[in-house]
Amino acid sequence: MQPLSKFPNTIKTARLVLKTVDATDENAKKFLDIINQNRDYLQAWQGHFEYLNSVDDVKRKLAQRKEQQSQNECVLFGIYHDDAPIGRIRFFHIDGDKCEIGYWLIQSVNGNGYLTEALTALESELFKFGFNRIVLDIDDGNVKSENVAKRNGYKLEQRLPMASWAKSVGKCDSLIYVKHR
Repeated sequence: MQPLSKFPNTIKTARLVLKTVDATDENAKKFLDIINQNRDYLQAWQGHFEYLNSVDDVKRKLAQRKEQQSQNECVLFGIYHDDAPIGRIRFFHIDGDKCEIGYWLIQSVNGNGYLTEALTALESELFKFGFNRIVLDIDDGNVKSENVAKRNGYKLEQRLPMASWAKSVGKCDSLIYVKHR
Protein backbone atom coordinates (compact mmCIF):
# COMPACT_ATOMS: atom_id res chain seq x y z
CA MET A 1 0.00 0.00 0.00
CA GLN A 2 1.19 3.49 -0.81
CA PRO A 3 1.77 5.99 2.03
CA LEU A 4 -1.34 7.97 2.91
CA SER A 5 0.55 11.17 2.08
CA LYS A 6 -0.19 10.21 -1.55
CA PHE A 7 -3.95 9.98 -0.93
CA PRO A 8 -5.90 12.95 -2.38
CA ASN A 9 -6.33 15.87 0.04
CA THR A 10 -9.46 17.05 -1.78
CA ILE A 11 -12.32 15.05 -3.29
CA LYS A 12 -15.06 16.91 -5.17
CA THR A 13 -18.56 15.70 -5.91
CA ALA A 14 -21.49 17.39 -7.64
CA ARG A 15 -22.47 19.24 -4.45
CA LEU A 16 -19.71 18.68 -1.91
CA VAL A 17 -16.03 19.10 -1.29
CA LEU A 18 -14.24 16.67 1.01
CA LYS A 19 -10.93 18.09 2.13
CA THR A 20 -8.40 17.30 4.79
CA VAL A 21 -8.57 19.71 7.71
CA ASP A 22 -5.46 21.44 8.95
CA ALA A 23 -5.16 22.07 12.69
CA THR A 24 -5.64 25.84 12.59
CA ASP A 25 -7.57 28.07 14.99
CA GLU A 26 -9.93 29.02 12.14
CA ASN A 27 -10.75 25.39 11.25
CA ALA A 28 -11.06 24.42 14.91
CA LYS A 29 -13.49 27.28 15.53
CA LYS A 30 -15.63 26.39 12.48
CA PHE A 31 -15.92 22.76 13.59
CA LEU A 32 -16.47 23.65 17.24
CA ASP A 33 -19.31 25.97 16.19
CA ILE A 34 -21.14 23.23 14.26
CA ILE A 35 -20.44 20.70 17.03
CA ASN A 36 -21.87 23.07 19.66
CA GLN A 37 -24.97 23.73 17.52
CA ASN A 38 -25.51 19.95 17.13
CA ARG A 39 -23.95 18.56 20.32
CA ASP A 40 -26.95 16.61 21.67
CA TYR A 41 -27.73 15.22 18.23
CA LEU A 42 -24.12 14.16 17.58
CA GLN A 43 -23.48 12.75 21.05
CA ALA A 44 -26.43 10.39 20.68
CA TRP A 45 -24.22 8.08 18.60
CA GLN A 46 -20.65 9.31 19.07
CA GLY A 47 -19.22 9.77 22.53
CA HIS A 48 -16.05 11.65 21.64
CA PHE A 49 -17.89 14.97 21.31
CA GLU A 50 -18.03 15.31 25.09
CA TYR A 51 -14.25 15.93 24.95
CA LEU A 52 -14.46 18.68 22.31
CA ASN A 53 -15.46 21.77 24.26
CA SER A 54 -13.00 24.45 23.18
CA VAL A 55 -11.11 25.62 20.12
CA ASP A 56 -7.97 24.13 21.69
CA ASP A 57 -9.68 20.74 22.16
CA VAL A 58 -10.73 20.62 18.50
CA LYS A 59 -7.37 21.90 17.30
CA ARG A 60 -5.59 19.15 19.30
CA LYS A 61 -7.91 16.52 17.78
CA LEU A 62 -7.26 17.84 14.27
CA ALA A 63 -3.50 17.80 14.92
CA GLN A 64 -3.80 14.22 16.22
CA ARG A 65 -5.58 13.17 13.03
CA LYS A 66 -2.87 14.84 10.88
CA GLU A 67 -0.21 12.95 12.88
CA GLN A 68 -2.13 9.72 12.36
CA GLN A 69 -2.14 10.44 8.62
CA SER A 70 1.65 10.84 8.65
CA GLN A 71 1.82 7.45 10.42
CA ASN A 72 -0.45 5.83 7.77
CA GLU A 73 -3.23 5.28 10.33
CA CYS A 74 -6.05 7.65 9.34
CA VAL A 75 -7.18 10.37 6.94
CA LEU A 76 -9.81 12.87 8.11
CA PHE A 77 -11.87 14.96 5.70
CA GLY A 78 -14.21 17.80 6.45
CA ILE A 79 -17.41 17.62 4.40
CA TYR A 80 -18.19 21.05 2.95
CA HIS A 81 -21.29 22.33 1.19
CA ASP A 82 -21.16 25.87 -0.23
CA ASP A 83 -17.78 26.32 1.55
CA ALA A 84 -19.33 25.65 4.97
CA PRO A 85 -18.46 22.55 7.02
CA ILE A 86 -21.43 20.23 7.50
CA GLY A 87 -19.68 17.14 8.88
CA ARG A 88 -16.70 14.90 8.59
CA ILE A 89 -15.72 11.55 7.16
CA ARG A 90 -12.54 9.62 7.79
CA PHE A 91 -10.96 6.27 7.11
CA PHE A 92 -8.90 4.45 9.70
CA HIS A 93 -8.16 0.97 11.13
CA ILE A 94 -6.02 0.40 8.07
CA ASP A 95 -4.81 -3.17 7.70
CA GLY A 96 -3.22 -3.93 4.35
CA ASP A 97 -5.95 -3.43 1.76
CA LYS A 98 -8.74 -3.02 4.35
CA CYS A 99 -10.00 0.02 6.25
CA GLU A 100 -12.96 1.35 8.20
CA ILE A 101 -14.91 4.52 7.49
CA GLY A 102 -16.62 6.69 10.11
CA TYR A 103 -18.77 9.75 9.46
CA TRP A 104 -21.18 12.32 10.85
CA LEU A 105 -23.27 15.22 9.55
CA ILE A 106 -25.00 18.09 11.29
CA GLN A 107 -28.70 17.58 11.84
CA SER A 108 -29.99 20.38 9.60
CA VAL A 109 -28.61 18.80 6.41
CA ASN A 110 -29.93 15.28 6.95
CA GLY A 111 -32.19 13.88 4.27
CA ASN A 112 -30.38 15.54 1.35
CA GLY A 113 -28.19 12.58 0.37
CA TYR A 114 -24.97 14.37 1.35
CA LEU A 115 -23.58 11.49 3.38
CA THR A 116 -24.38 8.98 0.66
CA GLU A 117 -22.61 11.26 -1.82
CA ALA A 118 -19.57 11.78 0.42
CA LEU A 119 -19.27 8.06 1.17
CA THR A 120 -19.55 7.15 -2.51
CA ALA A 121 -16.79 9.63 -3.40
CA LEU A 122 -14.45 8.49 -0.62
CA GLU A 123 -14.90 4.78 -1.30
CA SER A 124 -14.23 5.37 -5.01
CA GLU A 125 -10.90 7.00 -4.14
CA LEU A 126 -10.10 4.23 -1.65
CA PHE A 127 -10.67 1.53 -4.28
CA LYS A 128 -8.54 3.44 -6.80
CA PHE A 129 -5.82 3.74 -4.14
CA GLY A 130 -5.71 -0.03 -3.69
CA PHE A 131 -8.09 -0.82 -0.86
CA ASN A 132 -10.30 -3.86 -1.46
CA ARG A 133 -12.48 -4.02 1.68
CA ILE A 134 -14.23 -1.18 3.49
CA VAL A 135 -15.94 -1.64 6.84
CA LEU A 136 -18.62 0.45 8.55
CA ASP A 137 -19.08 -0.33 12.26
CA ILE A 138 -22.58 0.90 13.15
CA ASP A 139 -24.31 0.86 16.52
CA ASP A 140 -27.52 -1.17 16.46
CA GLY A 141 -30.39 1.30 16.44
CA ASN A 142 -28.60 3.96 14.39
CA VAL A 143 -31.08 3.56 11.56
CA LYS A 144 -29.89 6.63 9.60
CA SER A 145 -26.33 5.30 9.47
CA GLU A 146 -27.54 1.83 8.53
CA ASN A 147 -29.61 3.31 5.71
CA VAL A 148 -26.53 5.12 4.35
CA ALA A 149 -24.64 1.80 4.39
CA LYS A 150 -27.44 0.00 2.58
CA ARG A 151 -27.88 2.77 -0.02
CA ASN A 152 -24.15 2.51 -0.76
CA GLY A 153 -24.29 -1.25 -1.28
CA TYR A 154 -22.75 -2.40 2.00
CA LYS A 155 -23.83 -5.80 3.30
CA LEU A 156 -24.30 -6.75 6.93
CA GLU A 157 -21.52 -9.24 7.56
CA GLN A 158 -21.51 -9.61 11.31
CA ARG A 159 -23.38 -8.65 14.47
CA LEU A 160 -21.18 -8.35 17.54
CA PRO A 161 -23.44 -8.75 20.58
CA MET A 162 -23.21 -5.94 23.13
CA ALA A 163 -19.88 -4.74 21.68
CA SER A 164 -20.67 -1.03 21.64
CA TRP A 165 -22.21 1.75 23.69
CA ALA A 166 -24.15 4.79 22.52
CA LYS A 167 -25.74 7.48 24.66
CA SER A 168 -29.05 7.08 22.84
CA VAL A 169 -29.41 3.33 23.44
CA GLY A 170 -26.78 2.33 26.01
CA LYS A 171 -25.02 -1.01 25.54
CA CYS A 172 -25.81 -2.34 22.09
CA ASP A 173 -24.75 -4.66 19.31
CA SER A 174 -22.17 -3.51 16.81
CA LEU A 175 -23.25 -4.07 13.21
CA ILE A 176 -20.38 -4.69 10.79
CA TYR A 177 -21.27 -3.64 7.25
CA VAL A 178 -18.77 -4.43 4.48
CA LYS A 179 -18.21 -3.50 0.87
CA HIS A 180 -15.63 -5.09 -1.45
CA ARG A 181 -14.13 -3.73 -4.62
